[in-house]
Formats: sequence, C-alpha cells, structure tokens
Amino acid sequence: MTSAPASGSGDRSILDELLDTLGRTGDAMIAIDGDLRVLAWNQAATELFGYEADEVLGRPCWEVLEWSDRCGDAVCDECCMASDPGPADEIVATRDVIGHTKDGRTMWLSTTTVVPRPELRDQIRLVHLVREVALPLELERILADRLRPGDVSDASPEEAERLTRLTDREREILGLLADGLSGAAIAERLYISPTTVRNHVQHILGKLEVHSRVEAVALLLRHGRR
Repeated sequence: MTSAPASGSGDRSILDELLDTLGRTGDAMIAIDGDLRVLAWNQAATELFGYEADEVLGRPCWEVLEWSDRCGDAVCDECCMASDPGPADEIVATRDVIGHTKDGRTMWLSTTTVVPRPELRDQIRLVHLVREVALPLELERILADRLRPGDVSDASPEEAERLTRLTDREREILGLLADGLSGAAIAERLYISPTTVRNHVQHILGKLEVHSRVEAVALLLRHGRR
C-alpha cells in the first residue's frame, strides 16, 4: 500500500497504522484527504483501476475516479458533499456506482466508505473500499433497451434536429461516450484536459435537452451514428 506524505506529525503514527490496516484487503482501498486528494492507494486499487499509485497520489479524487450513477450523472466531482465534515458518528451508506479503468473500460462497482474519527479528518476525510460487481440483471435489461442501436421506434424529427446543434468536436465526444469511454479516456484520446471534456459534455447535454450521458448516448443511437 502506498500513501502520500502527511503534513504535521501529531497523529501520523495513528494515520499510518489506519492506512496500513485498511490497505491489507482484497478490495481496492482509496484514502482521501481533507482537500479531496488521493492520500493512499493499495495494490488492489491498481489491479482494479489500472493506475499505479504514483499516478494518482496527490490528485483530486474526483478527477481520477469520475464515478457516476446508473443514469450517467456524476456522483464524484469537485462539489462532493464529502468535503463538508459530518457529525462525529457519521456513517456513509454503501452504494453502487459506475466507474472506469485507466484504459476506459466501464465497471459496475460497489463502494463502502469508512469515515475516520473526527480528530483525524483534517488529514484523512474518508476511505473508499471498492470491488467490482456484476451488473444487476434488471439494470442490464433497461440499459440494453435504452441503448439498442438502430431502434428508431421512439425517434423523432425534433431529436434529430437537436443532434445538428452539436459541433464536430461535440459529436466526436458523444460518439466516444457511446463507445463506453470515460471522461479521462476521452481526454487522453483527444489530447485535451478532463475539465475540457466535462465542459463539452455539459454543452452536449444542454443542446440535446437531456439530463444525463446515458440519455445523450441513447438519443444518438436512436438516430444512428453517421
């Protein structure tokens, strides 16, 4: 398990022991500091996500993880609610999210979040324990129905008109989203920053008058990829 140096030494030995203990698991262990940057990353995290520890330590967690919910809406970004410390007995519910590997493969993940005791939270805000799980059959069926290529039963001229509003670059990014690439993978493919990708995606959603990436991709597929 690899971790970034912590500032100060008051509770450093306690923090080291905590990270060492939590890192000894078959689950991916990702510790986040008070500034929402990756503090620790174990070998299981490397095996799951494809990033080596030195590629992610010190980076904003949302920039690395880019987790979204089943509709494609971000649940992990710079406005994360975890930046506001909760009560002393704070408990975060386990949740399922959609994540991506370094090379852009999409994964369905179960995430358990551990909140350290209050006196440590200025150094370590939370710890994610993550494992890949099978896509629930009902969700798989719904996504398949929504994203079936060539299904034009729900297509409309109005939707087709919205697609013409996209610039060539926006159309390219939407096509890569339809291929299953994450924002980070798109940024790497197109040699642009993840922030630029996010801005493009927001513009795409606005122009298509949809609320999530999944809806945008479904609209594209209903009208064919030309």
